[in-house]
Amino acid sequence: MAESPSAPTTSATTTGVEEAIPLEITDPTTVLIQRLDSWRHVVDLLHDYGEGHRVMYHNLSRDYERISKSVQEAPRFDSVETVPQNGDKPAREGISGGFFAIREKSEVLINASTEAEKTIKSTVIPHVDRLSHDIKEHIRGLKSNGFKGVKDVERARGLTHKQIELLGQHTSSFGVFSGKPDTLKDPYIIYRGVLCKLDSQIMKENIQTDTLLSIQRDFKTFESHIVGGIHQMFKLIDQTQNTFWDFQRECYGAITTAFTNIPQEFEWDQFVASNKHILADETAPKRSIDRVKFANQDHESTRSLIEGVIQRKSTMAFSKTYNSAYYVVTPSKFLHQFASKDYVQSPEPEFSIYLPDANIGAMYPKETGKNKFKITAKDALKTISTKHTFEFKTSTYDDLVKWWNVIHDVATSGSGTLSRKSTLTSPAATSTEGEPAQLGPESTSSPVEPTEDIPVAGTSLAQPAEAAAESARAPVEEPVSTSAESAYQTPASVVSDTAEPPAGAETGTDTETSKIVSDNQ
Repeated sequence: MAESPSAPTTSATTTGVEEAIPLEITDPTTVLIQRLDSWRHVVDLLHDYGEGHRVMYHNLSRDYERISKSVQEAPRFDSVETVPQNGDKPAREGISGGFFAIREKSEVLINASTEAEKTIKSTVIPHVDRLSHDIKEHIRGLKSNGFKGVKDVERARGLTHKQIELLGQHTSSFGVFSGKPDTLKDPYIIYRGVLCKLDSQIMKENIQTDTLLSIQRDFKTFESHIVGGIHQMFKLIDQTQNTFWDFQRECYGAITTAFTNIPQEFEWDQFVASNKHILADETAPKRSIDRVKFANQDHESTRSLIEGVIQRKSTMAFSKTYNSAYYVVTPSKFLHQFASKDYVQSPEPEFSIYLPDANIGAMYPKETGKNKFKITAKDALKTISTKHTFEFKTSTYDDLVKWWNVIHDVATSGSGTLSRKSTLTSPAATSTEGEPAQLGPESTSSPVEPTEDIPVAGTSLAQPAEAAAESARAPVEEPVSTSAESAYQTPASVVSDTAEPPAGAETGTDTETSKIVSDNQ
């Protein structure tokens, strides 16, 4: 039996159907950059804080007052307040709590030592500068990777949208106009183009999603690094301060505790909890083409009448080489050759024949062992093309019968388009005694039926008895062959009344029979 169409369909086991082009693009890049700006602001403030300590030790209370003012505009992180049971003031957690402690304790640190200035200058300030440099590099990398991926996805969706609109135009006019359609405007070909563009789009979307998830995971680690750096900074300040006046220990201990008690993942967890609607969902399944739907996805013009792998003889002179390829007969009455069944590797045909314009030769008789037939036609993909005789071969005789029946019926059904629901006729040539006639390769009717009833691409080939009888009573016309046509080819509408003798039979002096036997050998 012929292979069924390979178009992706929506499975009942899938999680849901997705639009080919979603309305929105998940892009938390901007909010993440804003968050990095906030962290950079934090580090800049801490840099001012450390620098202020250096100056503070030089100019005591005036500098402490300036430091206290420098942290008044700290960024508003997700603040969490804890109300102690003893009635004290509410305690703030996180970065906001740390800055609250700085503002509260800086008023106490008016009397500082000038001797500590050198220590602050050589340890705390360089550490904060490294954090600031790391944040700037992270922002630069995020702008480079995040926005580039969004633009790639937008371009890919634009190409998919144009291809789907093109499919809609040609499926809407399918079957309305008679005559030979443009090969590359065959809805089946445009449909394969949609799948190709859609596959590329989804690949870029998934790459962008992976990039965003990777960036978000990196953010978690990076923020841990920043908070850890803040830990280190305040520990250095604490160590410096502990060498001086005892009363400063309490102040700096409170500030240090406020920051070092922040879990390294605390701020990120708070951020994720309040921004779930913006950040990418790590539990969401990746997009798959099997769950995508688009307009005219199941239109009858996008389904083949028959498809599968057969062989075609090389057109080079004296060549006996047969090349395998994937062939499809479409309702638009084209026989397309593809390099592969995979629509990603081969979205467009390499070779096409418009069957109503072709001359379909008869099948070789079964007893010859040659599962072949010939078609004389032009390559429909070429603007200027001459007729050639192409020889096709199948692996079994039953496959030969199936392919020949479909191609013959399509070729003899006239120009225009063909519905897959149409009832085509493949009457077998019969002798005057009612037995199947053994026709030569020049005949255009199949003399032999398959050994079992085999449906052809889901299409009924039965013909009403009246039409078959009328066809049998019609006079037989002798074909007029030309030098450009193969000796085995005749127009599809002409049936030869010359039967080929079985293999090994005496040929006598009949010239045509001798030629057929010679070819069979």
